[in-house]
Amino acid sequence: MIRGIQTASIGASALVSLALASASYAQCTIDPAPNYVQNDGGCPVTGVADTNGGCNVVPNAFQATGTISSATPSFTIGGTVGYDSVSGSRDLDWFTFTVTERCFVDFTVSMVHPDLTPSTAFQVFFGNPADCASFAGFQYAACPATFGEQACEPGTYAVVVTVPFAATEPCGTSYTINVTSRFSVYPECGAPGTGNCGIATPSVLGCDDFACCDKICTTDPLCCAIGWDTNCATLAQAPAAAGGCGIFVYSCNPVAGAPSNDCATAGQLVNLDTITAFDNTLASTDGPNTGQCGADTAKDVWFIVQAPADGNMTLTATSPTQDVVLSAYNLGTSASVDGAQLANNFIGCIDNLGIGGETGVLGGVQAGNYYLWRVGIWGNPTTPGIEGAAGAGNITIALERVVYDTGVHVAVCTSAGVATNLGLSSGAINATSPQRWLAVPFTVVDPDGAGPQTSWRLSLMQPEGFVPAGVVNEKLNWIIWSRNGFTPPNYLNDQVASGQLTFPAALGANGEADIPMDLVLEAGDYYLSVFASAVGNPCRPSDAQPTFSNFAWFVGAPNGIVPTNGGGVYYALRSAVQQGSGPADEVVIAGGTSPCEGNTAAAGFVNYTFAGAYTECAGGIPGSSLSPALHILGAPEAANACPTDLNGDGTTGSADLSILLNGWGGSSPDLNGDGLVGSADLSVLLNGWGACP
Repeated sequence: MIRGIQTASIGASALVSLALASASYAQCTIDPAPNYVQNDGGCPVTGVADTNGGCNVVPNAFQATGTISSATPSFTIGGTVGYDSVSGSRDLDWFTFTVTERCFVDFTVSMVHPDLTPSTAFQVFFGNPADCASFAGFQYAACPATFGEQACEPGTYAVVVTVPFAATEPCGTSYTINVTSRFSVYPECGAPGTGNCGIATPSVLGCDDFACCDKICTTDPLCCAIGWDTNCATLAQAPAAAGGCGIFVYSCNPVAGAPSNDCATAGQLVNLDTITAFDNTLASTDGPNTGQCGADTAKDVWFIVQAPADGNMTLTATSPTQDVVLSAYNLGTSASVDGAQLANNFIGCIDNLGIGGETGVLGGVQAGNYYLWRVGIWGNPTTPGIEGAAGAGNITIALERVVYDTGVHVAVCTSAGVATNLGLSSGAINATSPQRWLAVPFTVVDPDGAGPQTSWRLSLMQPEGFVPAGVVNEKLNWIIWSRNGFTPPNYLNDQVASGQLTFPAALGANGEADIPMDLVLEAGDYYLSVFASAVGNPCRPSDAQPTFSNFAWFVGAPNGIVPTNGGGVYYALRSAVQQGSGPADEVVIAGGTSPCEGNTAAAGFVNYTFAGAYTECAGGIPGSSLSPALHILGAPEAANACPTDLNGDGTTGSADLSILLNGWGGSSPDLNGDGLVGSADLSVLLNGWGACP
């Protein structure tokens, strides 16, 4: 799946003394006297602000450390991090440093547990402190670990260290970050006006890309001693795997008989949900090849599509003779393509399948934007092998539209102003709460504002949350209830639909739990409950088995619905019914067979609130709320043009009358929308008697 990845996790602090001991385990050594020491205490303490919480506190808080220059080429930072199983939070330490001269900076991190055994699960990030979206990094499984060189112009940068959400990395886990630098021996590199590294300028020494120039001149010093000739430019254009920089210079030279969309600048404009044929047998190659998908893409053809709405775009390619590689580019609000900007417009690529076809999903497309898709053959098609041979195929592009979206969750603050990634439990969370279900409000609007499309066919629900330590989640269950204002729903009678799936093996980058579905839902107001379960009854751990389950739903969704009953804001509803005495007071989830503790009275739900314990963070995202985070995708569903044809045979007749009479006095088939099958529905059916229009 092609997706934008965001990394954000909240770390609060604690007043814990820093005790760094010199301990060595196969070079996993903590410096007992680092140049700079964290200015917070480590793991979270309620009411204590995290003074180096970086992008996860409001306002952002970075701890300043050292300066890198040729006179001071290195320094060390020490501190403690860890995962607090009580609060479900982990500590992140965010540090800034200053670079005064163009250079390369790298970070070597060592980390040990409180018992002085090496940590083999920690994370390091690097980025621009002025741009929280710029941070990227890795999780390491060995100590020490080296992040790798980063080319730095003079300015301010940041390094972040933390641990995953894992009880094996406890509070008090100590670390040292060694910040070191290397200065290029080629002063020509990076100088303004020296030109693009991918273009030969034989009369000029070096080129304007500092990192690439240093790499190429290290390989061939003549590029910085005599001139940046064709050999230097060719090296710069080569992929990193071949010793180059992957510098892209756009060029397209179609041969006779090449397809009309051979060049990216002549991409074919296509419609959604339409099969479009292609043949890349005589296509040239003009897209960037920097090894993102493991090998070059060759013989590429290009397609452009506009997103009519926000959502997830899927391209499905079928090509019986070749191993297809798909790449996606964001063109913005214009359908025109600037070949020189392709590398800058690049979003991602995918090559998961072999000969026969490929499917790529581009998440988070924006309404009105144009997207350019590159379809080509993997590897070197001049010597066909496992990549097959270029040839004919077809593509289809579809869009899952946003039905409801709160936005990605953000931090919320305690009354003392401490930011935290708050999660609300939903599942069999403990012995006294074997049925603690969270129910959140959402609204489905008419897809086109006013008929003929009045419903959505839902394809994906994504609540955001995390799995607390110590629970076992085997299943993820969901129930949709109709909503009347913010009146708590009736467990049984207000159920619209429900389902169950195996709990996801991994949650998304923002804690998304993917729930695929195929459900037609009319425009209206609803509640959704999503709860974890294990071993048997989805409402309980199991009969007489102490297994607990929990999906902790993230709170802090900027665009979520804020429930209120007139007495103040609360987050959602939670079930109040606890374990009963047996089958006599159990109900069955609509559409399923598993018995769950229930209550046909509205008192089965109560307000889920913390009486002011948490609020929106000062200076946070405008309009943010304490609503749980939820995304729903789907497609408009055309209204039933013949609602009186109850059996779907194209005619309203005696068979439909029989269905209506069998439901008399119940709630289905309710043709006039009053919730009861009766004489009014009979009148509607008789008025529609005959062939459907």
